[in-house]
Amino acid sequence: MSSIANDVSIAELQRHVEAIAQWVRLSGTPDEARAFDYIEEVLTGFGYEVQRHECDALIGYPLEASLELLGDAPRSFRANGYSFTPSTPEEGLSGELVYVGQGLPADYEGVDARGKIVLSEGLANPGKALAAQRAGAIGQIHINKERIYEMCVSPVWGTPTPETADLLPKLPAIGITRADGETLKALLENGPVQVRFTSRTHFDWGKLPTLTADLPGVEEDRYVLFSGHVDSWHYGAMDNGTANATQLEVARLLAERKNELRRGVRLAFWSGHSHSRYAGSAWYADTFWHDIHERCVCHVNVDSVGGKGATLLDIAPTMASTYGFAREIMREQLGVDLKYQRMGRFSDQSFWGHGVPALFATFSAQPDDDTLPPNVGGGGPRGGGLGWWWHTPEDTLDKIDPEFFERDARVYAVTLWRLCTDERLPFDYAAVADDLAATLERYETDSGGALDLCQARELAGQLASALRGGALDKLDAEAANQLVLELGHILIPVDYTRSGQFGHDLALPAPPIPGLSDARKLKEMDPDSSDYRFLLTRLLRERNRVEHALRAALKRVKQAAGS
Repeated sequence: MSSIANDVSIAELQRHVEAIAQWVRLSGTPDEARAFDYIEEVLTGFGYEVQRHECDALIGYPLEASLELLGDAPRSFRANGYSFTPSTPEEGLSGELVYVGQGLPADYEGVDARGKIVLSEGLANPGKALAAQRAGAIGQIHINKERIYEMCVSPVWGTPTPETADLLPKLPAIGITRADGETLKALLENGPVQVRFTSRTHFDWGKLPTLTADLPGVEEDRYVLFSGHVDSWHYGAMDNGTANATQLEVARLLAERKNELRRGVRLAFWSGHSHSRYAGSAWYADTFWHDIHERCVCHVNVDSVGGKGATLLDIAPTMASTYGFAREIMREQLGVDLKYQRMGRFSDQSFWGHGVPALFATFSAQPDDDTLPPNVGGGGPRGGGLGWWWHTPEDTLDKIDPEFFERDARVYAVTLWRLCTDERLPFDYAAVADDLAATLERYETDSGGALDLCQARELAGQLASALRGGALDKLDAEAANQLVLELGHILIPVDYTRSGQFGHDLALPAPPIPGLSDARKLKEMDPDSSDYRFLLTRLLRERNRVEHALRAALKRVKQAAGS
């Protein structure tokens, strides 16, 4: 085991999380600023070059909410509002209730939700909010579990632009418990149900802090980005106090070894994760785009580590390029075989357009817990979540397991150490080419043959073969690292974004090669229809984008190999 792992101090970890989790850290508030002050003081003491930034952002969070059943037998229910939803009128919002299952677009087929308040199962999320808006509903009620979970329902990643501002949520929304949801569903079986709910929210422009701390490398003018959000729901001891404490402890260990770092580390602490839909990291990504694109070798994110019962360790999200490296770390440190789970659109992943490879976020989870939605961390088809206290007032210090806290911090310490000191960057773009080829084959099949992706698949196969043919092995470390970085710059935006290098996609599930993911729709459409031809035109352009990237990557590899 690496000595840096042995030097992780649970006493230091606990000291930091106790200091940070003493405040309720709503984005842009004085108490959040106090947490940033503490982090700045600690990092300055370690010898880091610290910078504190501030940006304008739309900030939203709930203040108070209520729900009433109207009619002959009125009653009240406990409710909670959601981030980025508008307030109801002062007198509340009244209307007929209609049940819409999971609240997804398909659930509205055959349901007239116009002018009604929709009742749906599960956590609130941006996709459900958009579906309700498009169905003509006037309000939403989300049935949670035994507890009501705080959520942000805006689909807009970061500060809106003129093109995305209209997607901001327009419907007031609240959450209720499972028991109260079952009561309302039972009443609906006996006839129409009228309800009234109120929701008062904070939704306004404010200032978000961002803090970065740099420790330079001794050989390369490049850095590893190690980031986590500071803002929290309630006291947020696990989400995200333990993560911030992990960042500070890893910062201490790296500072003690600063003369051994081949490349540097930049720690980043975001605001606006929960209450501004990643506006802090998105602003940073936009403002320092060129520095990140040219100098950042990898983004390592940390979120909600060290929780009680977090024994599910083999579902950490990665990219195909970073999976082999992450699997090696997890096997060595934890003795687990990491399964490949593609990085999802969550947890301040604001750097895909820059072409920066990424790994981790929520890698330790509770088995059979379904608090996380499917595209987030452990909330995939295999299950896993962050505990019943996640996004509730009960996310307090007693939910942290010291043994697991230290365990998780050791994984991050070794990960950052390796990324800062390995002579050659440990990223596998042959695996990326394989992944792209498989995705292209699936999309072509799903289109019923309407979209020919044969040339793109051949290019992906040629790229994988060229990389496995020893192109990198022929290069010295500096040349190999430069090639690896360039391949990321070329391929990651195609594999992970619709909007390309300089935009930010919506905060919705992100399929592989998202620009081509609608190919499956062609099979169900009338080839003579305008809609079919419109879609096919867009897909042909996206195919060109993919082929252009693969050609550029293959050309660069051949140049490096001297062929």
